[in-house]
Amino acid sequence: MFPGLPSRLEKEMRQLYLQTVLRGNKQGLKKLKLRIEDPPRRKHMVYLGGSVLAGIIKNAPELWISQKEYEEEGFSCLQKCHQS
Repeated sequence: MFPGLPSRLEKEMRQLYLQTVLRGNKQGLKKLKLRIEDPPRRKHMVYLGGSVLAGIIKNAPELWISQKEYEEEGFSCLQKCHQS
């Protein structure tokens, strides 16, 4: 994210919630739990998630496709995993 964007998003979301949902009642803002996540390793989150998923399904061979299978069958071999 851009520097300052998380705090700006949070501020604007609170203001929008105050106007549209609470209709100006500032007491209701105390109950609103809003947090914009901005993790420092966000560039690598997709890889980290994929590695966690691979670790979870490593003992489920029906969910894996070998390179040989993919080269022989192409994209259609993905249906095998979808049917499981």
